[in-house]
Amino acid sequence: MKKRFLRKVLSLFWIISLVGAYFYALPDAQAENTVLVQSDFEDGTAQGWTGRSAEETLTAVAEAARSGAYGLKVADRSKGWHGVTLDVTAQMEFGKTYVFSGWIKLPAGSPDSRVYMTMQRTAGSDAHYEQIANGTASASRWLELRAEYKYREPGDQLSIYFEIPDQPTQSFYLDDFALERLPDSDPIVIEDGIPSLKDVFADDFLFGAAFENSELYQEPDRQLLAKHFNSVTPGNVLKWDSTEPAEGQFRFTEADAAVQFAQDNGQQVRGHALVWHNQTPDWVFRDESGNLVSKDVLFQRMENHIKTVMGRYKDAIYAWDVVNEVIDTGQSDGLRRSLWYQIAGEEYIEKAFIYAHEADPDAVLFINDYNTHEPAKSQALYNLVKRLQEKGIPVHGVGHQTHINIDWPQMSEIENSILKFAELGLKTEITELDIDVYTNTNQRYDTLPDSVAQKQATRYQQLFDIFRKHSDLIDNVTIWGKDDGNSWLRKYPVNRNNWPLLFDERLQSKPTYWAIVDAAQPQVPAVPANVRAAAGDQRVTLSWGAANGASGYHVKRAEQSGGPYVTVAQGVTAAVYTDAGLVNGQTYYYKVSAFNSVGESRDSAEVSATPRETPTPEPGDLAVQYRAADSNAGDNHLKPHFRIVNQSEEAVSLSELTLRYWYTIDGDKPQQFHCDYAQVGGSNISGSLVKLDEARSGADYYLELSFSPAAGSIAAGGNSGEIQTRINKTDWTNYNELDDYSYDGAHTSFADWDRVTLYRNGTLVWGTEPGM
Repeated sequence: MKKRFLRKVLSLFWIISLVGAYFYALPDAQAENTVLVQSDFEDGTAQGWTGRSAEETLTAVAEAARSGAYGLKVADRSKGWHGVTLDVTAQMEFGKTYVFSGWIKLPAGSPDSRVYMTMQRTAGSDAHYEQIANGTASASRWLELRAEYKYREPGDQLSIYFEIPDQPTQSFYLDDFALERLPDSDPIVIEDGIPSLKDVFADDFLFGAAFENSELYQEPDRQLLAKHFNSVTPGNVLKWDSTEPAEGQFRFTEADAAVQFAQDNGQQVRGHALVWHNQTPDWVFRDESGNLVSKDVLFQRMENHIKTVMGRYKDAIYAWDVVNEVIDTGQSDGLRRSLWYQIAGEEYIEKAFIYAHEADPDAVLFINDYNTHEPAKSQALYNLVKRLQEKGIPVHGVGHQTHINIDWPQMSEIENSILKFAELGLKTEITELDIDVYTNTNQRYDTLPDSVAQKQATRYQQLFDIFRKHSDLIDNVTIWGKDDGNSWLRKYPVNRNNWPLLFDERLQSKPTYWAIVDAAQPQVPAVPANVRAAAGDQRVTLSWGAANGASGYHVKRAEQSGGPYVTVAQGVTAAVYTDAGLVNGQTYYYKVSAFNSVGESRDSAEVSATPRETPTPEPGDLAVQYRAADSNAGDNHLKPHFRIVNQSEEAVSLSELTLRYWYTIDGDKPQQFHCDYAQVGGSNISGSLVKLDEARSGADYYLELSFSPAAGSIAAGGNSGEIQTRINKTDWTNYNELDDYSYDGAHTSFADWDRVTLYRNGTLVWGTEPGM
């Protein structure tokens, strides 16, 4: 899916490999980088830069200067690929990592244009084009293109170049180019002692990874692939543009190497992909005059290609993605209007499966697509497969790519899609799994935030819980890349760091790895974290974060720090416990452990609290009732609802009252307050989000509600009516309410709750504030 794109340049195929090289946008270079090339053009020459053809004119001129007196003007372009290039072969060492940077600007009056920085790597007679960075250049400001590049595949010649493909005649300026080599990092050593994924899931399904042949050059990469995966998918080398770039000219060197690696390591191989609207050379669809060919010619070419490729790997590749990404819900029949379809209609899909089955009757044949969880797309694919089945077309399975992110989609949608296609008696494979850490193209992190990493790990666990639940239906789960340094998401949809996989760039296991491994293996639960103790009148209330794998909790108490401890509560099922009947003024110490059928965790860190007498408030006739309108304690909303009760014999003006709801922000980000409804009128209520100078037990913020005179009074023996409030963070990251002082998920209907405090003219009249 969306791995690379095909262009024809000077009779060469321009193959932009998204994962063949390791490159991504990065922060400023550090001082220890070794500068290998600097081009500032201050000597009035092009300093070794040349045009990509014989047509361009390169001149060092003042108008092209970003700094100093001169910059390089690139003019007289007439084709999209025309530009400026520099041979860097002598500076590049295989296996090393480099930083390329250059500044681009357009002449005055030019329209904004997309400019690309690309590495051309020539190996033998083959030229490969690895796009490193791109951006929108303008005449009003300088644009820096800057990216890290790891030289992962050997080449005879390497050149860096800049071009504007969509504006063939557009001139541009280049200045202050630099090539730097990063310091050598410590040698990568994989974690040989951790569980192998293929063993952890041996009773469930094959566990696979996609890879590029560039990952076969370094020993640690090979070791990781061999240790963890019993299924592999060569990401690009089996596609049409790699195996038959020109009609009848088959090339199998790279594909042979990929398949041989798998065979040497006892791994099953998935073939990806025979028929696709991308990475299929244009000659497949056109005659010598450039016109679309007839259906018969297209089928002849398809048959020859499928039978040649599959025939070569018969008995070596167990399954093939025969047709890839053919669904488009924007069309009335649900089919993508590719050149395949424009020439042959739906019949091309039928023929592809027929030819594939004839080429290898034992191969398992899949139709593969993305977003198969979306109801409309799922139904369109379902309808297509059913039509094929009714015609006797040998479709054996559906491949669910499963490129998702940390917020989308709902897990139930993925599960429903798996069950839907199982109804047709088809095999199911998860073919291209990854979980993007971003939810839109505007986000960008230099390092992965811990909160995002944990959220991603939870998503992986939830997903694999579904896969294991339906392991009788799923034959293979394949991750689209073995490590974060080899992910297409570092390039698509924009250049930026991404960490979508189970191992990091140095091949070390991530929280995502441990989330699915721990969930799949019975074990003692995690130690309860974030344990807090809040003192009340003759009581201490403990709260903690739910521990992974826990069936319940044991609460232990001591009267001096370090113990001895006695268990005061066994088998607590909620992540909260109130220890009552204590002596005010006495300090108590607590630890909490989690347990399940396997055993008991270690004890948590020690916490303490000192109960104290609650002073009798004045006037003593007001109370606050509370309910939790959202009992999901880990989402991105706080939704406390309130009702103020007047038990006195006189009316009380609401403008005399303020109410505080105490909570922890869990990552200090901008927040918004909303009053969704109030019987006294939402416009008569103001909400302030106040950060405490010093955090208290279960609170570093409180919501304070105040009332305008227009809110009126609470009648004697009456109440204020419902006040429905809501708080969210503006970036939509989540709260963890389990450790919030005022939160109680069991309060789903209104009841007195003294952890919400009420003040009359500044004096506390209800509830107990959290302790320091």
